[in-house]
Amino acid sequence: MDLKELLEKHSFPQDFINAVTLNGDITTLHPPQAEAIRKGVLDKKSVVMAVPTAAGKTLVAELCMLKSILQHEGKALYIAPLKALASEKYHEFKKKYEPLGIKVGIATGDLDSPSKYLDRYQILIATAEKVDSILRSKGTWLINSLSVIVLDEIHFIDDESRGPTLEILTARIKQMKPDIQILALSATISNAQEIAGWLQANLALSHWRPIPLKEGVYFNNRIFFNDDGVRLVREEEDQELNKLTMDTLRGGGQVLVFVNSRRSAQAAARELTPSVVPILKPEEKAILNEVSKEISEDHSATKVCKKLAEIVKGGCAFHHAGLTPKQRHLIEDHFKRNIIKVICSTPTLAAGVNLPARRAIIRDCKRYASGLGSVYISTSEYKQCAGRAGRPQYDDYGEAVLMAKSLSEQNALFDRFVLARPEPVSSKLGSESALRIHILASIAAGYVHDINSMFDFLNHTFLSYQRQGANLVGMVGDIFEFLHNKGFIEKSGFKYFTTPFGSITSRLYIDPMTSLVLREGLTKIHTGKSFSIYGLLHMLTCCPDSELLNVGKSDYDELESLSQKIEDELIITPNDLSQLQDAYTYYATLKTMSLWARWIEEDKEEAMCDDFNVGPGDIYRHVESAGWLLHAAGMIAELLHYKKMTFDLETLRTRMRYGIKEELLELASLEGVGRIRARILFKQGYHKLADLKTVSADHLAGIKTIGKSLAASIVQQIHHPVAKYSRKHAYTQDEIDPAPQPTPEITENWTD
Repeated sequence: MDLKELLEKHSFPQDFINAVTLNGDITTLHPPQAEAIRKGVLDKKSVVMAVPTAAGKTLVAELCMLKSILQHEGKALYIAPLKALASEKYHEFKKKYEPLGIKVGIATGDLDSPSKYLDRYQILIATAEKVDSILRSKGTWLINSLSVIVLDEIHFIDDESRGPTLEILTARIKQMKPDIQILALSATISNAQEIAGWLQANLALSHWRPIPLKEGVYFNNRIFFNDDGVRLVREEEDQELNKLTMDTLRGGGQVLVFVNSRRSAQAAARELTPSVVPILKPEEKAILNEVSKEISEDHSATKVCKKLAEIVKGGCAFHHAGLTPKQRHLIEDHFKRNIIKVICSTPTLAAGVNLPARRAIIRDCKRYASGLGSVYISTSEYKQCAGRAGRPQYDDYGEAVLMAKSLSEQNALFDRFVLARPEPVSSKLGSESALRIHILASIAAGYVHDINSMFDFLNHTFLSYQRQGANLVGMVGDIFEFLHNKGFIEKSGFKYFTTPFGSITSRLYIDPMTSLVLREGLTKIHTGKSFSIYGLLHMLTCCPDSELLNVGKSDYDELESLSQKIEDELIITPNDLSQLQDAYTYYATLKTMSLWARWIEEDKEEAMCDDFNVGPGDIYRHVESAGWLLHAAGMIAELLHYKKMTFDLETLRTRMRYGIKEELLELASLEGVGRIRARILFKQGYHKLADLKTVSADHLAGIKTIGKSLAASIVQQIHHPVAKYSRKHAYTQDEIDPAPQPTPEITENWTD
């Protein structure tokens, strides 16, 4: 199907035709794209597009959105499951369409910030959680203005953590606007027809790929492929992984290696580096040295960063959630440019960013699961990894290769992964915790007023469509009773309404159980319970919304000693919360509390990474979680009229935001300063903002890590202060410790 003819047929203006076709670089639609057109995606029909990676789903979404915007004055919402994917799509769409007058926005940030101005965008890219939070605030204006909604990676409905929100949001939009056009995209649905039935959509199903994919298993120097082909690997390397990797690199390809843990990713990248270095060109080595320098010379670089920097010099990298966003971006960008040749990663990379390679090596197909030991990954997860094989415009084929250690394992891997279909997508909404959160949100937003209307709404969900809801009658009734007894909702006649406590819980986007923990702890303090910073931070770790650190056997003695030392300072004890009676959970709360405490005491990140076995990215993630919980605690304290606590919590939240002792609060509030520079200024004798009023920019520029640009900014802020911090502010890595030079704003993410 000729793309230009199609666009002319549908009356697209010439400048849009040029943008969509990249000025003639794209001339023909792929078969899956043509199938979606035949199924009515440009005729306001809802469509589920289940096709392989790189087969052109995004272009179909663009055509669908643009047709609605240009010819029906509509607006489009593009929902991505992850912030990284949302950011990627935002940059892509903004670059192509804003010069043509299409306003593109992104919303992925602070969950209760005001965001009505988002209505001005014609294409809004957002996470499901952000859109859900808008609807919780009765933001029907957003849905009322929409004509198209794109659900990217619809198979995330099967995800335990994100799935319920995506499902509830989709059901809510279907209920609020039955005639809205839905385009659902996925590469790994085995029950695509069932998804299409739920969405009342046509199905565009295809197994065609622009780059053919060969799947196989490696054993004994041979790759046995699913097309009965066999490739002999002749590389003379000591390690099997090195043989497979170099077999691809010598042919000009790139490699993604998927392993089961962060530690394995780092070790594999380190072991591959000596093999990769000899094939690097001089100009590539020069660029890699600059990238390495950028990583290692960051003023907050840790041992993990330095390991990464050293490995990057050799054309390899590791990639996992322990890295900072800046480090991950550097790796991804230079891999896309074919400067970095190999990335070793956990499987999350397969779902997180568009990063293809000629060969995807799935070295580890088992991972540790608590209580189960070592278990196989799902077929869907394998297919996600395999789908990254094949670089469009670079490769004639892609290879996904599993590694076996014996002939029997080779056969088993073929049956379990290569020849198997992905598991069916199923609803994860049926758990009590998920329903409790979303039932309260539905009542708070005014969408539901009684048990019957809740069931009417649940009839719109995938859970109901799959007929999994038979056992929900008792559970939903119990949840209503629980919310009523605990003060989240009240009854008037036959209808339920949220109390102020229930409303604020929903608006804060936290689990009702988190609100109960915070209310109980704050009430204890208000009525005279003695406490310390340790006790306050530990109270936060007891909340279901707090991500806890893992505890190893080597941690037990130290954590037991800490437990005895601060026992009298704890606000929430095992007597208050039954979960804490489990030793592992209790120690996990203490370990997480200890990380937060050391952060606000200005411990060095490198020492924290070593002592807690985490990466810098983990620290930032945990700090952001603590900040949000402190914000929630402050809002609940305000609701309960515990005035003194609101000030204490706000002070602690600011300390958590920057990772500072209380004496640095004023200095750290300066934009661009952060924890390390604030401490340097303090040591120079500048303890308050007033101390800086008579200091020149030239003098400040001479202080270590400040520099001319930041010095000028500090002087400007001191003499022309602007209020920039509010209780609703979200944390970012740059705010915790900003870069020395101001960086351009890369998104139009809203601020307060």
